[in-house]
Amino acid sequence: MLMPVSRPHTFILATARAGISPAELADRITAKTHMRARTAANFKSDTVHWLLVNSEDVGDIASMIILAMSVGFGVTGVMLYMFTNENLSQYAVLSAMGATRKMLLMMIFAQAGLCALVGTGLGLGLCGIAGQLAERGGYPFRVMWFTPLVGGAMVLIVSAVAAALSAWPVLKLQPALVFAGR
Repeated sequence: MLMPVSRPHTFILATARAGISPAELADRITAKTHMRARTAANFKSDTVHWLLVNSEDVGDIASMIILAMSVGFGVTGVMLYMFTNENLSQYAVLSAMGATRKMLLMMIFAQAGLCALVGTGLGLGLCGIAGQLAERGGYPFRVMWFTPLVGGAMVLIVSAVAAALSAWPVLKLQPALVFAGR
């Protein structure tokens, strides 16, 4: 005959009587049993924290973000550098007409900033659509409040570095040398 194995409880749900707040009940349970008692809101936040610390998904997501940023640096940097390099003659014309280096750099960074803004908007919009489709399909989907902020900050970093790298040829630009090569 098999004997039942005594297992400790992971958690027990309790409901407070009328007039007792959930926080007060949790404090009473903790004082009487010396076990951790949590309100529903605290239990939810503890569960999310536990998943963030112990889940392999967090590491997978971090790897995907690093890969996406690496590709972003490469693609954005190369494309913006190529665009700037191909249009050096236009920058030389603007410089010959009196545009300062600061003005030319502002043009490059404004272009990169506008692309970052549009890219962030498209990315967040597509993420929202994917989330709606996932929820309709019965899959869990949750976007933490800081996700758009961190994503936007990462896009800004990628764009600023790409703009700085592509601005180098414009800083070295000498209109007389550009026109002499024609």
